[in-house]
Amino acid sequence: MDATLFPLIDATGGGCCRLQTDETIAAASPNFVALTGAAEPVGRKPTELLAGLRSLAGLPTTIAAEPVIVRVVGRDGIGRELAVARVPDASGASGGVLLIVDRSGEARLRRSEARLGRQIDDLKAELAAREREPRRPRIRSMTELAQRLDDALMRARRYQHHVTIVALRIGASEPPATIGETIVGCVRGVDDLGRADDDHWILVLPHTELAGGEIVARRIAGKLEVLGLDRVGIGVAQVGAAEPGSAAVERADRVSAQALESGAGLLLAVALV
Repeated sequence: MDATLFPLIDATGGGCCRLQTDETIAAASPNFVALTGAAEPVGRKPTELLAGLRSLAGLPTTIAAEPVIVRVVGRDGIGRELAVARVPDASGASGGVLLIVDRSGEARLRRSEARLGRQIDDLKAELAAREREPRRPRIRSMTELAQRLDDALMRARRYQHHVTIVALRIGASEPPATIGETIVGCVRGVDDLGRADDDHWILVLPHTELAGGEIVARRIAGKLEVLGLDRVGIGVAQVGAAEPGSAAVERADRVSAQALESGAGLLLAVALV
């Protein structure tokens, strides 16, 4: 029996041992020895080899969906979770067969799933926290700003909304380094700010008509005045329906230069239909 049963059970990745009527081990398969880490199992009781197994009474007769699990360290030094079942001998001539199956892979998978679930929950919480934080635009190079403007115009023409450009020229020999952050504090997270130079800034305002751009420009002028910058030329231009973004920037730039030359202030470029 052992010559047939042991290779069959071991081939499944499990192991087994044949019990005597006093529940001591009469013979054990090679994989049973490897999984339990017991060098000499014959003559000993399974409860001695499997520390988490208190008694053979009440063990299921099959490796069920919710089996009895014991934790052991095998001969290779690796900790494992083993499912245990006992198949009784109907004749009563022996203590039956004790089966063990390595469920460590399933246990690792369950732990990985639990860990992944916690990580996903943490990520969701972090994203929710970020969404609650006010979004702030960052200061971009003019190359980046040109690309952002093209993207904004593509969306604007697809969904039929406006884009307005605000150009600022600072009439100071040494503009303060806080100008960029001051402008950022006056606009929305969807707006884009580009720096052509320390005294020259371009602002792209999606979803904004000329009048809305004027309101934003006056808000910025007020904040810059607090910094002691009373000579600021501001130009505002709404991008025309078929106008390239660069042309609108040039129009806003031109009137900002005119405003600065005339003693500072704000000028609106003629709106293009």
